[in-house]
Amino acid sequence: MEAKNVKVISLMAMVMLGIFAEKSSAFSEMCYVGCLVKCGSTHRHDHKAMFQCPLSCLEKCIFQWTPTSEISTHNHNYYCKFGCAASNCIKKSSPKDPRGDKVERCVNSFCHKKCTN
Repeated sequence: MEAKNVKVISLMAMVMLGIFAEKSSAFSEMCYVGCLVKCGSTHRHDHKAMFQCPLSCLEKCIFQWTPTSEISTHNHNYYCKFGCAASNCIKKSSPKDPRGDKVERCVNSFCHKKCTN
């Protein structure tokens, strides 16, 4: 009887972990801010490279969970979202002031709507 309970609990735990570990295709503030802080500290003495951090991190976090097969010339949604976000969402973002919440809102709301219609 005890072994059966352990199996049931183990199965439930695996299902719950699977649900919570599922990767989202939405742009993540946590990914962007983490990347920006890391990039900024890596390039703190190279201002030209630091200037490129927001764009590099935007690209990394937009395409983060996208299967390579979906990033092709046939799937314009990802490129539209990246172009929209680069033009509209990261203007005032920097490693010193990431403004991750505003970037996330812009990418997931404004650019998502613009690129899916």
